[in-house]
Amino acid sequence: MDWIATLNLPNATLAGGKPIPKTVLIAQGGLTKTEEKLLKQYSRLTHIATIQRATARIAPVLNSEYEIGSVIYLRCELVKSGGFGELASALHKVFPNPIVLLFEEPGGKVGVSVSLKRKSHAEKGAVVVERIESARLFDPSQQAFADYLEDIRHGALPQSDLLAYVCALCDRTAKAAAIASIGEYPHCKDADTAQLMALLVHLRDTQSEINVLQSQYRDKEATLAESSRLRMALKRKEREHDRFATEIKELCHG
Repeated sequence: MDWIATLNLPNATLAGGKPIPKTVLIAQGGLTKTEEKLLKQYSRLTHIATIQRATARIAPVLNSEYEIGSVIYLRCELVKSGGFGELASALHKVFPNPIVLLFEEPGGKVGVSVSLKRKSHAEKGAVVVERIESARLFDPSQQAFADYLEDIRHGALPQSDLLAYVCALCDRTAKAAAIASIGEYPHCKDADTAQLMALLVHLRDTQSEINVLQSQYRDKEATLAESSRLRMALKRKEREHDRFATEIKELCHG
């Protein structure tokens, strides 16, 4: 995947694809032993671009909540097909800057994960991950995801400051995460954006609950009565999920 062309990253921002050794991540990232094991899921992590005032003429943000001097784009080549959620969380934790992780798996699918960092309220000088949004592995040629990739091109993102830039990346990636449920990349009127984002949170939360219920339902140790209860709870949650999906589509096409 030619991410530089796909995202139209300006030449001045390019970092040359410099590899980042796993030993550096382990030494500087404060990873737990469990998180260190997650690094086996990828074969290569490279730095492809840095968005900042000097390279993209986008103002940094420094206030009581945020200290954002740059946004880093990293390309991560996965060893095999599958999810990358836990790996993404570990990698976001390592870097003090907001990170855009661009995943590739051997079968040709790609994924995107974006993090927003803020100052720690508990430890002076430290930062914490405030928000992570991920578009799980997808076929970039599928129209809905092609629309998403178009929407996160560098020139399509706000250029006022880096906080606006990262927040837009997060919001648009959250919308892409809904494609599997609604079959399209959701667009809406500017006035309806807050409502759309709230519905997307509900959709994501109900899907997470569905995943848990499905796992419990498949548990061979569950009693007949427990399986019956789980089946009914699963159906209720699926109806709730479908209702949110319908509301999103109606909002976008209304």
